[in-house]
Amino acid sequence: MRFDIRQAVVTNWPIKLTALALATVLWAALSAEQPATHLIPVRLDVQTPADRVLAKEIPQVQVLVGGAARELLKLYADPPVIRKTVPDSVTESTLTIDLSLEDVILPPNADVTLQRITPRRLVVILDDLHRRSVPIVSRVNIEPASGFVFLGLRVLPESVSVIGPEAQVDRIGTVYTVALDLEDVRSTVRRAVAIDTTAFGVVRLSQPEVEIEARIDRITQRTIGGVPVVIGGGVWGSEPATVQVAVRGPASRLATLNRDSLLVTATAATVEGEMLALSVRPPTGLTATVSPDSVKAQRIIQ
Repeated sequence: MRFDIRQAVVTNWPIKLTALALATVLWAALSAEQPATHLIPVRLDVQTPADRVLAKEIPQVQVLVGGAARELLKLYADPPVIRKTVPDSVTESTLTIDLSLEDVILPPNADVTLQRITPRRLVVILDDLHRRSVPIVSRVNIEPASGFVFLGLRVLPESVSVIGPEAQVDRIGTVYTVALDLEDVRSTVRRAVAIDTTAFGVVRLSQPEVEIEARIDRITQRTIGGVPVVIGGGVWGSEPATVQVAVRGPASRLATLNRDSLLVTATAATVEGEMLALSVRPPTGLTATVSPDSVKAQRIIQ
């Protein structure tokens, strides 16, 4: 009798799939209880005197930890910490710090044992504190929604203090925000944005973030009547003497607009009754059309 592999696979497949899932869960549970050892990174917090600063980044400290795998995983989410304080009496530019397992502060819920710390000794380089104010440049990109316009962006404050060793502080001429894209924006936006400290090393900032204000306004249209027509040459008037101008732009700009803000002109006429094409000059950032778009020249009687 020939053995049918396909039939063997598909027969009672729900039961077989359930058994496979249970086996996987059981394997994961047993693996989580198995003892293991891992080198775990340690966060080293060195507190310096108020007028001193670390001149270089501190090398990575690791501790060899033993325990169940699920306990070790907790340390990656909540790393161990070592805190050291540099005494105010230290005046030298270098300081040797000895490390021991007793210095390691573990999370309270971690059931593990500490076996070895690497390295056991660190040389810390200190420098006098230096502070300088540098401008902040925004890397926030604003994309207004259809029918809206982006009017500008402010960064508050406009500058920030960089603090650290003099040689490193002097190399920083500008500080940037993190890159951020805001799309389909329909109103003025105010929000906190982090400062990009990538590659700053031991240099720190007087504040970690700034506030940006992106001004957004709705595009609308307003018609202003009674705008006088100016014809070159000084001896010509027009029929009609005034026209209407439809202006399009941000609503906040149009609200303060009046007929004195607009200039409607035509070139000098050569004969009375000549039809002259009109042009309109709106304020910067606005567009405008004039109605009617031409007038009849009339000589001004002196």
